[in-house]
Amino acid sequence: MLGAVAMLLAGCATTAPETEATEAAIPDTRVGVTAAWVLEVMNADRDTTVQQWEGRLHEDFTAQVSADEVAELINVQIRPARPLVPTAYRGTESEAVVTVEGSIGEPFDLSLVVDDDDRITGMLLGPVTPEREPAASLDEVEERLAALPGETRALVLRDGETVIERDADAASPIGSMFKLYVLDAVAEAVTAGRTAWDAPLTITDDIRSLPSGELQDAPTGTTVTVREAAEKMIAISDNTATDLLIAHVGRGAVEAAVARLDHHAPSLLAPFPTTREFFALLWGDDEDLVATWGDGDEQERRAVLAELAERPFTVTVADADDEPRWPEGLEWFASARDIAAAHDALAERAASDDAVATALTANPGLALDAAAWPTIAFKGGSSPGVLAGSWRAQAEDGTAVTVVVLSSDPDSPITSETQAELFGLVEDVYTLLP
Repeated sequence: MLGAVAMLLAGCATTAPETEATEAAIPDTRVGVTAAWVLEVMNADRDTTVQQWEGRLHEDFTAQVSADEVAELINVQIRPARPLVPTAYRGTESEAVVTVEGSIGEPFDLSLVVDDDDRITGMLLGPVTPEREPAASLDEVEERLAALPGETRALVLRDGETVIERDADAASPIGSMFKLYVLDAVAEAVTAGRTAWDAPLTITDDIRSLPSGELQDAPTGTTVTVREAAEKMIAISDNTATDLLIAHVGRGAVEAAVARLDHHAPSLLAPFPTTREFFALLWGDDEDLVATWGDGDEQERRAVLAELAERPFTVTVADADDEPRWPEGLEWFASARDIAAAHDALAERAASDDAVATALTANPGLALDAAAWPTIAFKGGSSPGVLAGSWRAQAEDGTAVTVVVLSSDPDSPITSETQAELFGLVEDVYTLLP
């Protein structure tokens, strides 16, 4: 995660910037406070020490990058460019990207993620995402979508009418966007009286998953309500919250939601794996199970899940890699039109269920014009070689614009440049559409 910066200063000219950097304000949020501390450490008169970082870094982070490596990288590669000035900041309560300019070398982006205890669960130092020129027309949006690497499927609907369509009926890997189906299954169970939004869920060792999220770090026996788990599942894509909800309503209920929400081929998501099962296949060491999952029918895949249930879950964050495995079937699959239909169905639920509405709108995904689009439902998704995003934004007059973009590359991870362009084109759509 940190290696991207190792050559950043060494490969640059050592001349000072021609103009003095304008310092950006860093807000007093949880992640903002941490970002300010990191910059203070980088700018200090003395080298940073391992001891300074040991209490700041989450164990999941240090499983990949040790405190020694963090301290060495900052001392050798970053601190020689002092003074380091934050020139741009964007973020939420727990995630942020700070653009930093030094006295030598090129500016870089410091990306941070913190948990509820203000421990750093993610830190990336890398090149600044290049500025992009907004698309001037919807035709240009379509042209630039087609020019992205890998495969890009897209659908833009305004009140159900097609504005942009690109392979919108083709099945694609969707990453965590599958959690929309889990949300509908939970909402249906509440409506039917089989559970309630305030019903408690208990975290146990046999349900605990891997990040993203927060609940994977909660002590065994911690309880959250169904409502809290649903909001975490959608707003911060919490995997443990997701698996809690699937276990609570049952795998069959989620599979029924897939069909109810008009997925074009529900068999693609039958059986419906939990995130824990997905990680056990993705980063486990049993390629025979992977082959069976990829080539097998529904019955054979259910047998794979039954086999996983009998085995200890030994996969950790340290086992994660960025090799795309979705061509082998290790993913959840849907089309852009499937996801748009899911958003429409959930919007109907949200109109009468504030728990659904809150979960869908807690994280807008992009900084869209709130005056033009006061209600924004969002769910994104990513995994090695996969980046997906879906929005259903509603204007004051009731006009609804749904945008679904699905990008996948079988040969390599999605780059930050591709992500900036893909999501930037989504912003362009919402700017261009009246």
